[in-house]
Amino acid sequence: MRVWLSAVVVLLCLASSGAHAQEHLVVKGYSSDQTSHAVEEIVQPRTDRQIARWNQMVCPQFVGFPADVEKQFETHLEDRFARYGIPVKAHCPIPQLFILATTHEDDLIHHILERDPYLMQGIDVSAAFADNFRLPPSDVRQAIRQNYPVRWFSDVGIEYNGQTGTHLLNGNLPVRFGGGRATALYIGEIPMTSFLGSIRHEDIKYMAITVDLSKMEGVSWPSLFEYVSMVALTNPQLKDYDTSETILGSFVKHRKPQSGDFAMTDLDDAVVREFYTNDRAEDGREETQKIASDVTASLHP
Repeated sequence: MRVWLSAVVVLLCLASSGAHAQEHLVVKGYSSDQTSHAVEEIVQPRTDRQIARWNQMVCPQFVGFPADVEKQFETHLEDRFARYGIPVKAHCPIPQLFILATTHEDDLIHHILERDPYLMQGIDVSAAFADNFRLPPSDVRQAIRQNYPVRWFSDVGIEYNGQTGTHLLNGNLPVRFGGGRATALYIGEIPMTSFLGSIRHEDIKYMAITVDLSKMEGVSWPSLFEYVSMVALTNPQLKDYDTSETILGSFVKHRKPQSGDFAMTDLDDAVVREFYTNDRAEDGREETQKIASDVTASLHP
């Protein structure tokens, strides 16, 4: 297992140590074209790429939150992920999802970029695909420098989708990772190819989400839990979203969090359900169109 310890350590060391959510927002007075546009705004794979999603058990680690809030956040995240068939287990030796609370977000992001300009790219991914070891796109690095109250980036790895040529290797985890036994799956004789198709799929391997608590005045914890859950489930672009029919567009406007109580909407729920139902090996643009069509049909019967 290739783990860039410097990236993980900086995430843990640099993070610093306050109503009931409203009912689901319903798509009212919203045309099918507007719904389709909203879906395509959320689900945006890069050209000639697939839609990346979690394809394994997710182990979160919370840093910098009050103990009682961390427990609530952990439970909320586990329930949200389970709704879409994604198992979550807390307190793993090696986490995949870091949720970091800070009051100095710019400093944290600066140090992360300084220590790891690759933003964890290439961790635990197939060596057969060169795309796994490239710098993240410039727009990703530029976006996380912007003054958003919540920022995120991820390691998206390309994996082989075959069912043969595999073997298991059992071993002990290092003491610094908690010790104990671990089972790793290795794939032998992977085709050296990068074309899209059934032999490959894209996984979210690791993800870091930073929350600037200094910008959260008037924001309820349940609202933040819901927003971060949507971000963690779909790994959307970091930007201002047009529509208020998704929590991505209603919770943050013009880079500022909105006061009040927010929840994932019916549109969000439909998007995430389709997101994790469709074939992960399909071409990203074709799959986006299918998700948009299916979500629109479900909300505008």
